[in-house]
Amino acid sequence: LRVRATVANRTMSNAIGIDTKKVDRLTFAVGCGIAGIAGAAFTTIGSTGPTSGSLYIVDAFLVVTFGGAASLLGTIASAFGIAQTQSITEFFLTGSMAKVLTLLFVVTVLMLRPQGLFVSNIRR
Repeated sequence: LRVRATVANRTMSNAIGIDTKKVDRLTFAVGCGIAGIAGAAFTTIGSTGPTSGSLYIVDAFLVVTFGGAASLLGTIASAFGIAQTQSITEFFLTGSMAKVLTLLFVVTVLMLRPQGLFVSNIRR
């Protein structure tokens, strides 16, 4: 609840006594921990090196922008949708053509709905 209050209205949450700097540190620590777990899980599916993440950076960017920034539900839904679209398209076409068609689909949807699939209800 403190994290949500801080995200929703930082000034008001600070005014009611929530230590926003402590919340910042906590969320940063949790994020780093999740990134560490993801990195450890990644080593089980492929070799690691300086360029290991470059294969996934475009897909990660697509997932976040397509789902809507600051929307966890949108990120989960877009990750599932993009993965399923690529998998089904790769069954019928080549892998690179599946990526191109998925990218065209995402760009088309973002042209129609630039805020992404889901918009978070955060007042600024």
